[in-house]
Amino acid sequence: MNTLSDAELEVKSLQDLQTIIIKAENWKINLAVIGGYAVQAYTKAYRFTKDIDLVITLEALWKFEGLLRELGYTLRETEFGIAGSKPFNEGFIDIHVSVGKIFDMSTNITYPVSQELFTNAKELKIAGYHDASKQVACSAPVINIETLLLLKLIPTGRGKDTVDILALLLDKREEIQLANLVNKIKENIALRRHLIAQLRSYAEFIRKGEAENLWFTITGSRIPATERRELLKFMRKMVDALR
Repeated sequence: MNTLSDAELEVKSLQDLQTIIIKAENWKINLAVIGGYAVQAYTKAYRFTKDIDLVITLEALWKFEGLLRELGYTLRETEFGIAGSKPFNEGFIDIHVSVGKIFDMSTNITYPVSQELFTNAKELKIAGYHDASKQVACSAPVINIETLLLLKLIPTGRGKDTVDILALLLDKREEIQLANLVNKIKENIALRRHLIAQLRSYAEFIRKGEAENLWFTITGSRIPATERRELLKFMRKMVDALR
């Protein structure tokens, strides 16, 4: 068998995502896109991904498992819900479904899922990273940008999350409502402290030039010095808002 290229896998992934969205709507399943595709929906799609990351309610789990198996996914239970994969020649698509909560394995932090997350999701276009993927762009309910940024700030030690955070702040910081972000976690002091520590760590990462190196390695582009200064200013604003 021939191994599919990244571009071909991304096309297959976006086609499956569109099918999942349509079927979930027909089956009355509430879902929202999180993860890399959610970041692509808000930004210029700076990096490639083929993983599908979703969140659903616990009540919809049995129906959603049936939906995914119907599409050819092999499923397994995880700490956060279910995960699965679907082979294409020698390549594959991974799917990760958070069920009733969003759990980060790097920190053991759990973010609760309420109906508000689905109600506030935005219908956005996901076009992918490769040119071929833009021809099969799909429309999907994507979690709002403040929740997405919050979720991306929770994990530690993952380069792709760093690139996603930088992408959101480069492209959309003027749209981010810090009051909305703080309101989501105002009663969770431990999470607020964690996010403050993360932001300070990312700021130091930028000041040392390490973020620039990582960004170039993954995206092949540079962040202008003026933008780096604006990123640091916005991170300071976020820290002040979270205190």
